[in-house]
Amino acid sequence: MPRDPVIGLVINPQAGRDIRRLVAYASVFDNSEKMNIVRKLIMTLLDLGINRYVIMPEPEGIVTTALHSLPSNVIESIEYEYAPIRVSGTWVDTYDAVRYMIGRVDALIVLGGDGTNRIVAKTGIEVPVMPISTGTNNVFPYMIEATIAAEAIAAIVLGYVGVEEGAYRTKVIRIYEDGEYRDMAIVDAVSTSYQYIGARAIWEPEYIREVFTVLSAPYNIGLSSIAGLFKEVGHENDEAIYVRLSRNGTGKSFRTAITPGRMSRLNVEEVREVRLGERVQLSPGSTLIALDGEREFMVDPGSDLVVEAVRSGPFVIDYRKTLSIAKERGFFESFK
Repeated sequence: MPRDPVIGLVINPQAGRDIRRLVAYASVFDNSEKMNIVRKLIMTLLDLGINRYVIMPEPEGIVTTALHSLPSNVIESIEYEYAPIRVSGTWVDTYDAVRYMIGRVDALIVLGGDGTNRIVAKTGIEVPVMPISTGTNNVFPYMIEATIAAEAIAAIVLGYVGVEEGAYRTKVIRIYEDGEYRDMAIVDAVSTSYQYIGARAIWEPEYIREVFTVLSAPYNIGLSSIAGLFKEVGHENDEAIYVRLSRNGTGKSFRTAITPGRMSRLNVEEVREVRLGERVQLSPGSTLIALDGEREFMVDPGSDLVVEAVRSGPFVIDYRKTLSIAKERGFFESFK
């Protein structure tokens, strides 16, 4: 007899707290709002017959506080365990918790931004993911009402909609340094001339050299918006976009929002569409690579840097498609 579905919960308490709150006008998702999202998720899923969870522990106890704020009869009806990890308050918590969840959960809910979802993608988890945006400059996760997110998750884990029908395999970017695999991104990989990692976030266009992205649109906020000036590329498109910026003011001048509330001016020398699996060599001289909007690692200016886009990321639930299919199959019919 199949077991009742189990949902993994990953809530990043640090999402949405980077320096762009100070240098730009980024929105703030405080812990109170994250707790409110968790409460709505749990209550909606419970109404739909789902009450089992594996939870990522984190030092601020967002899920714990949310659970304790629910009526006692609700708490008593919920079964949950915390992933047995050593909590460090860093990205390692997300990685270790999701690795523990592999084989134990049927779907995963992630509250965070592009950076949090990048760590989830690095674990290789294969269950459908519902990424809910609570970070900065988010392109990968949804800005979605928690109730709707819970409905879509339930429609899949309860069997009304198959994973292959209601979710899509996402693209990722793989980065190689001197022929060796170095890291990955889920939205964009950017070569820069920064000399230090520092505050991690990028908001100064003069340091950006090249942008390679698998998601681009003129309505994005962040570095992928640069490629979006030329072509819109979504999860469904089997391609990526490469953009090389000018170092000396030549090329065509554009303005775009790489940080919230600010328009940045930059000059573009080259734009190119890239097929999945096609490797692109970055120009020599870069000193630091940023992944999904954050400075990640320093490189020797003489390093051979290569990027490629492949469709090997996590399955993400398409909530619109999922709920449209579920409606036709009686998901919303009451059986009481």
